[in-house]
Amino acid sequence: MKNQSTPTPHALRKLFGHGLLSGALATVAAFLGTRLLGLPYPPEVIFQALIAPVPGSIESFALETFGEYAKYSAFVFAMVVYAVSYGFVAVLAGYVFRFDLRNRSRHVFVLAAALPTVVGIAFEAALSSRASALSSLSGWLVAGVFILAVNLSYAALLVYQATPLSRAIVIEPSQVAGEILGSSFSSRRAFLRKVVVGIVATVLAVVAVRQGLNLLSGQGLGNSTPIPINNESTQIQSGELPSVFRDARITDLVASEITDDRVFYRVDIAPIPPSLNFDAWSLKVGGKVNKPLTLNKESLMKLPTQEQYTTLECVSNTINPPAGLIGNAKWTGVGLAALLDEAVVSPDAKYVVFRCADGYSVGIPLDRAMQPGAMLAYMMGDQSLPQGHGFPLKAIVPGIYGMMNAKWITEIEVVDYVYLGFWQERGWSNDAKIKTTSIIYYPADAAKIDGATPIAGIAFAGDRGISKVEVSVDNGSTWHEAVLKKSISPYSWVLWAYEWTPTTKGTYTIVARAYDGTGRIQSAKTVDPFPDGASGYHRIHVTAA
Repeated sequence: MKNQSTPTPHALRKLFGHGLLSGALATVAAFLGTRLLGLPYPPEVIFQALIAPVPGSIESFALETFGEYAKYSAFVFAMVVYAVSYGFVAVLAGYVFRFDLRNRSRHVFVLAAALPTVVGIAFEAALSSRASALSSLSGWLVAGVFILAVNLSYAALLVYQATPLSRAIVIEPSQVAGEILGSSFSSRRAFLRKVVVGIVATVLAVVAVRQGLNLLSGQGLGNSTPIPINNESTQIQSGELPSVFRDARITDLVASEITDDRVFYRVDIAPIPPSLNFDAWSLKVGGKVNKPLTLNKESLMKLPTQEQYTTLECVSNTINPPAGLIGNAKWTGVGLAALLDEAVVSPDAKYVVFRCADGYSVGIPLDRAMQPGAMLAYMMGDQSLPQGHGFPLKAIVPGIYGMMNAKWITEIEVVDYVYLGFWQERGWSNDAKIKTTSIIYYPADAAKIDGATPIAGIAFAGDRGISKVEVSVDNGSTWHEAVLKKSISPYSWVLWAYEWTPTTKGTYTIVARAYDGTGRIQSAKTVDPFPDGASGYHRIHVTAA
């Protein structure tokens, strides 16, 4: 007979499996609870560690292939890693107590709960700057209770599942399976249901405690006091609509001149957006300034309001086929130049650096920051800035790609050197000047057309504007000038359309090209997005009946 401290390999695998199952439930419960409570989620740290060493060229490929969803595959993997770590905690507890889980179950329970609880609190401490929920003692109390509750549930489930192993440690593998999956299966399934219900109940109870503490402290139930909605929203005045834009086939394009915030693209480094309380938020302005500032919501909202329509485009946006990493919206906030003037920028300043609640940072040249269109937005459309788009404060800097327009801003630092931000350290352009581009949205590639049809799309050149768009139906041999819809802003994209009637049956290659406001034509050279944005002409093929 083997010594009880010497488990069979099969028993080890079983113990690890029980820890993994219990850990998976704990991981899911932690995810749900942190979302409800506004707490940082530990797998975020694992996620950051996974993507930190990835070269920019690989990240560019991921963004081109999967768009804004690229980060979620790595995040799911981080969650798996987190759940697997619970499996190793189970094995460690088994080794420490010589696999005598039946007689020493209390000791195993305490260790299995205490170890991940300590690690979890350490994670929260490391990420506390990203969550306003951890800005007070009551917030830390709620976080500690929640983490402990999740890990107590994990330990209880682990001990319940693994206790039969203490009798099977030295038995043959064929007997272990019967011991674990025997007649008690139905009761074990009922126990699992109780554990899941218990976790959910714990999460809800902690939420109730948190809300009760908020009420007692006068903070209310919401994430923050909402920004008042401007019911008299600015109407788009762009003159009479040219007749070509009244074609029913491009109605959707015209209606999408302003992008719905629910489909506006998102690319950021955080799989879960930071949850900030605007009422508790503050913005520090420092560095190479003579009058450092600290603003809260109230002082920010007292500054003169600036609103404008600005198109944002991701540097990873592709030409062929066109990606959806571009959108146009109305932004409301305060002028960045006015804020910097109030702080009195030093003469030797060169860059303005944005630091964000998700750990992101990026710098823009001072002259960009001082342009009239540069602003700090707290509204998108006529609503408070959505959480996913940087609530409560986002930078809008026309003329440069979206990666330079920081979100969830908590600090602005003026520096006297060229600053390399998160993406720039990974090889992306620090100039980030938007390239002139034109995209055909109608007709679709490979479409079959019959008779007269509009060819329509958008053109964009950042803050340089668009002076002309040309369309070719013979793969660039001849060109025809399109009709431009009046731009709603110097910083927004321009809608264009061209009425075309095919003269013969067959396949046509349609190409579009744009000229920026200075009269410079867009580059015909096809270039991939990495490191400073894509270029080239967009081409589609259609068949005329």
